Amino acid sequence: MDELDMFNVHNEEEEDANMKPEDRKHLFKKELLKMLYGFGDDKVPYDKTLDLLEVMVCNYVRDISVAALNVGKPDKITLEDIHYLISRDPKKYGRVRELLSANQEIKVAKKKFEDNKF
Repeated sequence: MDELDMFNVHNEEEEDANMKPEDRKHLFKKELLKMLYGFGDDKVPYDKTLDLLEVMVCNYVRDISVAALNVGKPDKITLEDIHYLISRDPKKYGRVRELLSANQEIKVAKKKFEDNKF
């Protein structure tokens, strides 16, 4: 799936219509379990806690995606749209820049490794 399809609301709505209700739940379960434990929660948190966090994360991602669609070109979300939306929050903006920088460094390192391999 390319970057554009990932944020295409129409494709997600079609996929959501085809998904079973039990498949829609727990999109981020593994990540949330690790995050909760990392922030000091029990290794096996309450199901209600996971469900609530999942709803909060999904709502946040949906809201940011919808806002990004309204900011930029219709039917397309770019990194610049996301940067613009989170630029008002210095912590989030700094973290996103840090992650994108790390991702770029990893790509460069992989390319160098592959070039040296052959």
